[in-house]
Amino acid sequence: MYKLSEKEQKVHFESRLKVLLFNANSQGIAVGSKALRPQGRFTIEAWVCPATDAGKQVIFADGETRFYLEAGELKFQSTPAAEAISSVAAGLVAGNWYHVAVTRGGSRPGDTKLYINGVHKDNQTAIFPVVFFGNTYLGGYAEVPDSGFHGKLLEVRVWRFVRSPAEIQANMTYFLTGRELGLVRCWTLTEGFGTAIGDKTTNRVMGTVLGDATWEESDIPVKTNLNALERLTRSTGFEDYAYWYKEMAKQQKTEADPIFRRGLIWT
Repeated sequence: MYKLSEKEQKVHFESRLKVLLFNANSQGIAVGSKALRPQGRFTIEAWVCPATDAGKQVIFADGETRFYLEAGELKFQSTPAAEAISSVAAGLVAGNWYHVAVTRGGSRPGDTKLYINGVHKDNQTAIFPVVFFGNTYLGGYAEVPDSGFHGKLLEVRVWRFVRSPAEIQANMTYFLTGRELGLVRCWTLTEGFGTAIGDKTTNRVMGTVLGDATWEESDIPVKTNLNALERLTRSTGFEDYAYWYKEMAKQQKTEADPIFRRGLIWT
């Protein structure tokens, strides 16, 4: 069973924020379109706290692509007609927070991977490329009845590359800044009021809450990393070159170098 231990929950539940609680009448959040690229590699991450294990509960959908929970398992499929890749004996329990992720790097068995709390375990089903694109939704799929997520979502991220297990584990419990390399969507879902949802990346793909969803104060498993340098390197596994360029520029000498006069010495 994938579950944060009591000790881990005490460590990670460091703050309380208002997050969206989706109920049976919720239709999710409309967040633009085409979050995934045609034929592209990607990683999708989110924190989820399901209120039930009944039905197919969509976490993220883009066109016909769905990342969802069903009967206590984590699943992903590129089209409704295609076989879904599934976690194995995950036993996700209602009322608990879990970090979930899917990475896709190719069409062979093993190229698509599912992670729960940073641990990889799935049935290695081959997943074909995502080729059908349309509207993007979080916490449901307004175009498909009975696919709404029941519970809470937090920090939904989309990356333009396959993140390694180490990269996923390194920053799954930290809020991102939105300027990490390769990050193209980041909906934190901690606005605390209203129906407008912000995207922290420079793409600024705003969202709108559909149907019934309420803001509820909750213990959350994500915290702010106050060490900016650590946060930048943890987030991608690469250096943020724009950041380091600015830092190096600060350390450059302000005075001009002395003029060097070239000449000959005769002996």
